[in-house]
Amino acid sequence: MTLVKYTRRRPVLGMYDDMNSLFNQLWSRSFFDNAANRNWLPAFDVRETDKLIAFEAAIPGLEKKEIDISLHDGILTVSGERKEREITENETVHCSEQRYGQFTRSFSLPSEVDESQVEAKYQNGVLNITLTKVAPQEPERKKIAVK
Repeated sequence: MTLVKYTRRRPVLGMYDDMNSLFNQLWSRSFFDNAANRNWLPAFDVRETDKLIAFEAAIPGLEKKEIDISLHDGILTVSGERKEREITENETVHCSEQRYGQFTRSFSLPSEVDESQVEAKYQNGVLNITLTKVAPQEPERKKIAVK
C-alpha cells in the first residue's frame, strides 16, 4: 500500500485557490502601502434629507484647531494633519498601523445649499458638518410678445 499525503483541496483547484488568495491580499492594501507613504484619508459619511446635507467623519487624534473647513463656489473642503507621536530613546515600537500626515477631502455640493448656513462640530474624534438646503428657485418666465 502506498501512502499519499492528505490535501484538503483538489490539485487542479489548488493553484486557483493560491492565486485567489494572493490577489485578495494585494487588493486589500494599497500598492503604495509602506512606511515612506503613511498618508491617510478619513472616511466620510454623507446623508441628505429634504432640509439639510450632513457630513460625518471619524478623525481621531486631532484638535479642533488642526482641522480646516472651507466652502467656496459650491465645494466643501476639509483638511488637516495628524502628527506622528514622538518616540523616546527608551521606547521600542513593535507595530505601527495608524496613518499620519496631511489630508484633504473635497465635496461638490448641489446648488440648493445655503452657503451662509453651515455648522461644524467636532467632539470625541468625530467631525459633523451640517449644511442647510434652500428651496429650489423656479426660473422666472418672461413673456415675449409676438410681432
